[in-house]
Amino acid sequence: MAISRIGGRALKANLERDSNLAFNTTTLVVDYSNGRIGIGTASPSSTLNVIGNTAITSGTLALDQITIAGNKIESTVSNANLTLDANGTGTVDIRANTTIDGSITLQSGVAISSILDEDNLGSDSATALATQQSIKAYVDAQAAASTGMQLTLGTPADSSLTTDAMFKGLTGSSKITDAIDSINESLQNVLNSTAVSNVAFTSNITAGGAGSAATLTITADGNPNRYTVNWGDGTTDSNLTDSTPTHTYSSNTGSPFDVSVTAFNASGSGDGSTETTTRTDYITIFTANPVAQFDLFRASSGGSALTGNDLYVIEGQSLYMANTTTNMGSATANWTMNWGDGTSADTIATISAAGGTSGARLQHTWGSSTDSGTGRDTFTLTLAGHQTANPSILPVTGTQLVKVYDSAIGAPDALSTKTLPNVSSTGDNPKLAHGFTDNTGGAVLAAGADVNRVVSGTAVAGPITTFAYRADSGTLTANINGSADGAKAFSASDDSGTYTSLIIDSESDYNLLNAGGSTVSFASSIYHPALYTGFKARISKAVSGLSVGLNSMQLSHSTTGDSTKVEFVKDSLTSSRPSFGSVGTVAEGTAGTKRFISGIPYYNSGSPTVVVSGTTINDLVGQVYTNSSEIVRISGGTNHESTSSNVTSNNDYTYANIDGSTTMLSSGIPKVNTGTSSAYAIGNLTVPITSSSVRTIQRLQIRARNVNGVVSASDMNGKIQVHTAAQSGISEIAIAVADALGATYDDDGKRIFDLSAATTNTPAYSGSANFYTNSLYTEQSDPGVAGTKEATVRLGAIKHDVTDYSSGYLPTGPDRSGDTGTQYFTFAFRRTGVANFDINITSAGVTGVFIAAPGTGIDDSSGLNGWLDCSTTYGGSGQPGSDTGNGGNGSNGCAFTSGDRIAASTALSGGYTMTLGSENMSNARNNVVLVRIALASGQSVSALSIGEAA
Repeated sequence: MAISRIGGRALKANLERDSNLAFNTTTLVVDYSNGRIGIGTASPSSTLNVIGNTAITSGTLALDQITIAGNKIESTVSNANLTLDANGTGTVDIRANTTIDGSITLQSGVAISSILDEDNLGSDSATALATQQSIKAYVDAQAAASTGMQLTLGTPADSSLTTDAMFKGLTGSSKITDAIDSINESLQNVLNSTAVSNVAFTSNITAGGAGSAATLTITADGNPNRYTVNWGDGTTDSNLTDSTPTHTYSSNTGSPFDVSVTAFNASGSGDGSTETTTRTDYITIFTANPVAQFDLFRASSGGSALTGNDLYVIEGQSLYMANTTTNMGSATANWTMNWGDGTSADTIATISAAGGTSGARLQHTWGSSTDSGTGRDTFTLTLAGHQTANPSILPVTGTQLVKVYDSAIGAPDALSTKTLPNVSSTGDNPKLAHGFTDNTGGAVLAAGADVNRVVSGTAVAGPITTFAYRADSGTLTANINGSADGAKAFSASDDSGTYTSLIIDSESDYNLLNAGGSTVSFASSIYHPALYTGFKARISKAVSGLSVGLNSMQLSHSTTGDSTKVEFVKDSLTSSRPSFGSVGTVAEGTAGTKRFISGIPYYNSGSPTVVVSGTTINDLVGQVYTNSSEIVRISGGTNHESTSSNVTSNNDYTYANIDGSTTMLSSGIPKVNTGTSSAYAIGNLTVPITSSSVRTIQRLQIRARNVNGVVSASDMNGKIQVHTAAQSGISEIAIAVADALGATYDDDGKRIFDLSAATTNTPAYSGSANFYTNSLYTEQSDPGVAGTKEATVRLGAIKHDVTDYSSGYLPTGPDRSGDTGTQYFTFAFRRTGVANFDINITSAGVTGVFIAAPGTGIDDSSGLNGWLDCSTTYGGSGQPGSDTGNGGNGSNGCAFTSGDRIAASTALSGGYTMTLGSENMSNARNNVVLVRIALASGQSVSALSIGEAA
């Protein structure tokens, strides 16, 4: 660094300088004027002022009376103190492993000079610290010198022995022994569940008038079961079990009252089983609470107070209020009285003023237009001030609801506004028939109108349901068909009674009626008593005194008008229901497509119908007809041959539907007296046959209706046969044959017609015909069973049948009545590789069963025209047949065993094995076997099939 020239005189004699000297501004500054040297600062504030780090690497630093050398700080003054003093709130940090020789002065000014191990602490030094051992020895010696009854508890660190404590009997002056005893007793009560602590209580009231009842709610920790309450008024209730005791304060003398509660457990003992708490000046009692109330009178003195329905006033009249407020005595008090009519409330300044409890009755008069309408006005007496009562209850009010009537209200509704109820009606929905007899002299109702109907007894119109004005004057008349039939002139008294056909049921003051004459409550009433009166009335006339046809009744008042007129009919059909002159006959209408079984036709598809004709009905219509869509109903009737399904649904026919060639209608309305003098012939009725899935035989039934009801249904001629369901039971076009039987074919058996001309059990048959296809029964037509010995399949069973289906049945079928004697059912089935098979049959008995295998050797070996007898056991071997010369085994039997025989006239059930012996269906023509069942009269087969040989 270059040294620049220093301004001024650099040095005086002896190297002195008389002005400041600075090197590099702040590196070293000599403050000549103040005698200071600065290092790192241009303005030193002390004799030597160093800013920045100072390093003294060896030697000793002397500071006044302190020297610092290495790691040692030492005073240079003999016996002087060394003080480390932190500034402000700072601290002196003396690190670990510090050795202190001499005394330590603490912040409190106490100097610790030594640590003494002195058991009796006899030195009583102010600067020496005692060792732990010496302190323990001293305390032990002191404790041994005293008992628990000589030491007190003192004040704890939290300043309270009872805060958050179970037992609150301890104080700082309590002896230690007593305290331990109390704690032990408390703990024992805890263990015994008899401890009680933290007792508290509240009252439902803390202020009230004399006679007020205070109910305490006492709470406590533990298990208190008894309570003693000192109510503060001289009453103490002891040993109570209820934690909500009640007490009535009858007087306010001594108020306010301290209340003290002691809760304890009756099974506990000692401290901790009981605790007492007191609330000072807790309940304040005033004089008894006053009750604001008053009575109303119609006079300023005397008379009875108004109550109930007498609590009313009429505009222009006055009422008088007598103040009956309770618990007043001679107290200073004041009230207001609001009359509820919009006028200003009256002020009652003292108890002796008018309206006061000791004063005269207070009068109030009502002006016009002040009525209360359908409500009531509220009169309110308010006790505003009371010198000795509980101020918190004031003001106290008493009210009464009072009716104020309009003095000029208009009259109620007259008879002209009333509806006279019609007579009670009998019959089913009667309507007036065309040409009815009109007795009214000018009917309102016309043909086709709904009408009330009578036939006997008494016709009563009314009574009117609400009261009609007026019942104090005028004449009331009962008019029947426009003519008077009873009348009564009203008087001021009650005129209830019977006057020929006029009955006055009752009269009533309108006080509790509205303008319409309906009952209302007193609160809703609008008429004051004795203002208006009304009546209820009816007209009553024996039906025998009325003419057949339309009649009318009406009430008429000479000054208030007429009620509505009622019209009703006296019918000529008094009680009889319809009856049939003839139920008619049933014939086929639309044939549809029939289903044939054993040549017998059944309705099946194509919407078939039948037609009912020739039906005649008595008493269809009198003066009225019934408004119904079912005048005639045709439905399924009696079932036959154990069937249950219906051949048709319920078919209903209207008057228009049944109208005959001589019409019973006029403009669509039934004419009067139809069928009353003679049965009416209705038109033909078409009945649809059901398309539902059924197999049934049933007659139709018919019933008819008039205003009196429905006549019981009657069966009609003709059994209707319907078969729309799938076949069940035995089907002649599909006799079940087990698929597992034999080979080549798995189809079912089919009934053949080839032998229909035969009349024997074993008729000869053609040697060349294919019986499985040649002449079969079908469901498309009758193959011509009449005159043959063919049995019938009927409803899934084979039966001997001599029924004439050409008469009494629809659709008509063959006449089998002449086909007597044995009848037969013959069917064919085909298989290959079969010599043995089962005939499964269920029957109460048949005449016989036979089989044949056309085209086999059995044709020649059989002695029965090629047939084998199922009632005879197979000969045991070889080819069956009695003709041994043609290869037979000597027997026409084919039953595999004796148990397989199908004996004549013997009950059958299950499978019976038949055999072709050494022959086989493979050798038969077209592999066909024939089975022929013979039935005598009364015999039938309910189940039939072919199965594998068992």
